Amino acid sequence: MFIKKIFILMLLLYSLGWSMTLSKLQHMPRSIERDFFIWQFLLQKSTSKNEAIRAAKLIFRVNTKLDRAFYLKSGYHLTKPHLKSYSPQNKAYYRDLINKLHKKGNFFNAWLQLSDKEKLAVFNLAGAANRKLLNKKLDKVLYQRLTKHHSINEFLFRINKEHLKNLQGISLTTPPVRGNKINYNNLLKLGFDSIKRGNDSLAAQFFKSAISKARERFYKDKAIFWYYLTSKNRKYLHYLVKSYDFNIYKLIALDLLNLPYPQPAKAAINKHRQSPIPIDDPIAWARLKQKIFSRKTNLYQLAKKYNSKESAAYYYYILNKASKDTKQYFPLLYRELLKNYSINRQALILALARQESRFIPASISRSFALGMMQFMPFLIRHIAKERGVTVSYTDIFNPQTAIKFANDHLNYLNRYLYHPLFVAYAYNAGIGYTRRLLRKNLFRGDGKYEPYLSMELVDNEQANHYGKKVLANYVIYRMLLGSPIRITTLLKQLDKPELTDRFR
Repeated sequence: MFIKKIFILMLLLYSLGWSMTLSKLQHMPRSIERDFFIWQFLLQKSTSKNEAIRAAKLIFRVNTKLDRAFYLKSGYHLTKPHLKSYSPQNKAYYRDLINKLHKKGNFFNAWLQLSDKEKLAVFNLAGAANRKLLNKKLDKVLYQRLTKHHSINEFLFRINKEHLKNLQGISLTTPPVRGNKINYNNLLKLGFDSIKRGNDSLAAQFFKSAISKARERFYKDKAIFWYYLTSKNRKYLHYLVKSYDFNIYKLIALDLLNLPYPQPAKAAINKHRQSPIPIDDPIAWARLKQKIFSRKTNLYQLAKKYNSKESAAYYYYILNKASKDTKQYFPLLYRELLKNYSINRQALILALARQESRFIPASISRSFALGMMQFMPFLIRHIAKERGVTVSYTDIFNPQTAIKFANDHLNYLNRYLYHPLFVAYAYNAGIGYTRRLLRKNLFRGDGKYEPYLSMELVDNEQANHYGKKVLANYVIYRMLLGSPIRITTLLKQLDKPELTDRFR
C-alpha cells in the first residue's frame, strides 16, 4: 500500500512538470529548503539509486518523507543521530554497580547507600524491572537533595511513564527547593497535577519555581499566570501586562485589570522600492536566513534593504529578529487579496499566517509544510482536487494561491468548528484530532480554573501552544481591523457548543 502511494505521488510530480537534478541540489545552500527539493529529486522516476545515495549525503535534517523516499530508491533507511545521556564507559560502570547492589541482598537499601548523583544514574539506567524494586517511599529530604541534580528530570520521566506510584507520590507532595534542577516542563506538570489533587498552595510553589526557568517569554508568562491563579497575588497580573509578548496570558491580565489592549510595534513600509528578493523562491529565502542568523550581520541595516511592499514580510521578520522578539509586529499584509472576505475571516487568515510563517511566502517547515499558510503536500493535492485545478507544490509559494487555499480549507473547517481556538487546533493537528479532543472531558465549563485548565490539558503539545498563539493573534488582528473583541469574551464561549462546534 505504501509503495503504491509513493508511485502515485511520483506520477503526479512527473505530470506537474517537476524536474530536479543533482547538480542543482549541489549548488543550493545546506538547508531545510534544499531538503525539500532533495525529497522531490528522490521521488522522480528518472533518479537512479546511485544518484539517490549521492543526494542523501546532502540532507540537512532527516524526516519521515525523506527516509521513505530514500528507502524506495535504495532499499536503505536514513539514520538519525541519537543523543546519549551516558557514555558507553559510564554505562558499563553503572551496570557493574547495579550487579554489585543486587549481590548485597536488599537492592533498595544498597541503593540508598550511594551518593545522590549515583542514585539517579543507577535509577535511570537500571531498567524497568529494577526500577520497580526502587519504587518505595523516599524521605522528603532525600528527594529534595535529588532534585538538585539535572538527571532528576529523567527520573521524573521514568516514574511517570512506568507508573511508579510510591515515587510519584513523593514528587507530587514535595515542594520545590531553592536551587532545584527540575526543568520548566516538569514543574508545570507537577503544578497541574497538584491542582487536580486539590492542592493549590503546592501548585503555586511549582509554578513560581518555573518562572525563572522559562526559555521564552510566552512560557514565562504562562508560569506567571498560573502562579497568579493559584496564589491570588494580583501583583503578578501587573507583571503580565508589562510583558512584551502579545500572548493570551497578557491579554487575559489586561481584561482582568480592565485595561485597553496596547498597539503592537509599527514600522512604515516603503511603497516605492522594488523587492530585492523573489518572494516565491525558497532557496532565496534559505540564503537570506543564512545572513539573518550570521553573527556578522547588522540586522537593522539588512532590514532596510528589504523594506518594500512586496518583501514586507521579510522586512518585519528581520526587524523582529533584530529586537530579539521584544518588538511584536502584527503587519496587515496582503489586504488586496483579503478585501472580499469578512473581517472575521481576514483576522483568522492573518492570525494563522503570522503564526505559521510570519507571512514568509516561500517558507518550508521541517516536515515540508509549504508556503505562507504552511500546507502539507497531501492537503495541497486534496484542495486542488476539490477546486478542480492543477497545481504544483511551488504554486503554493504564491501568496494569492496560498490565501485562496487557506480560505477553502477554512470553509471546510467552519462547517464543524466556529470558534477560532478550535479552528486553530484543527488547522494544526487535524479535524479528526479536534473532534476527539472535544468529545473528551474538556471545555465543559465546570471547575475552578476553567476554561484555562482545559486549554493547558490539550494533550497534543504543539496544538496546545499553537491554539493559544493563534487565538491571541486573532484578537489583536480584530482590533487592528476595526472590529475589536476581548479575549475573555471568546474564552467564555468555549463551554457552549452552539457557539463553537458541531462535535458535542
